Amino acid sequence: MILARMFSLLLLLVVSACIHREKEPLRVGTLLWPGSEPIFLARDLGYVDDSSIRLVEYTTLGRATREFRNGMLDAVFATLDIALQLQHQGLEPRVVLVIDHSLGADAIVARPGVVRGVEDLRGKRVAVEDLVVSMYVLGRALEQAGLKPSDIQLVRTPVDQQVRAYTSGDVDAVVTYEPFLQRLRDAGAQEIFDSSQIPGEIVDVLVVHEAVLEKNPAQVEHLVQGWLQGRRYLEEHPAEAVAHMSPRLGTSPSELTSMLKKLRLLTLEENLVLLRGPSSPLLASAQQLQRFMLKEGLLQKPMQPEQMLDARIIEALQEGR
Repeated sequence: MILARMFSLLLLLVVSACIHREKEPLRVGTLLWPGSEPIFLARDLGYVDDSSIRLVEYTTLGRATREFRNGMLDAVFATLDIALQLQHQGLEPRVVLVIDHSLGADAIVARPGVVRGVEDLRGKRVAVEDLVVSMYVLGRALEQAGLKPSDIQLVRTPVDQQVRAYTSGDVDAVVTYEPFLQRLRDAGAQEIFDSSQIPGEIVDVLVVHEAVLEKNPAQVEHLVQGWLQGRRYLEEHPAEAVAHMSPRLGTSPSELTSMLKKLRLLTLEENLVLLRGPSSPLLASAQQLQRFMLKEGLLQKPMQPEQMLDARIIEALQEGR
């Protein structure tokens, strides 16, 4: 009888532990970027359940990516090149949502009077974060101006240190993105190139570990749905949404409104097109990005980006409408 009771108690503890594990929130890496802000808006409006989704904030994408790679995060808002790198490193990343196309929110700024255009960067000191997307923006700008990376002096500078590097005179130009772009403008820097000149090439996505997607599809669906709900609220109530989001980014509502005009936040319907099939425009963007990464030695061998694109969550949301 005693043994039976002990067995029953042990079974109860095991079941309780299993239930607790099942309720552990999805750990989602984020950083300061206007395109990912709809998920914070959704959380604050109650569209996202805190017990299901835990948003973890980082100052740099590099650190967020490392923690995703090391298993400290289940999902991360990142750039498409990051997904390719994760695949190259032997992980099984799944792109379950395309959040935006950058149409001016990534840029190169420079010191007025010293650098008037990209062609003037020859021999100049250029601050760039140690990320492929920043190197890609710089590489495409130099290519259009007939220059090579070897024509400039690269200064590796984390994004949260770029304003200081510029104001102290350590660099002549900076490759950056919003909201840091606005801070550099406020410091007097002028844009000489931005992502609107390479439309469709800078893409931001939500990446999830394949094992997490298989084990916890409902939580991943809740996360994706939350971002889409936040996006819809921003579209339908722009003034209220921008006023709510701007403090977290350290900007004014008018500045954030200007930033958002430089992004195309993608709908559920657009995601269906981008994440499905071999003719996906996103696949074409990934292949172009991969060619650049191979050329610059940022990838050692070609990847299979079509294996990363996973439309199942978006399709489930579409069917549930």
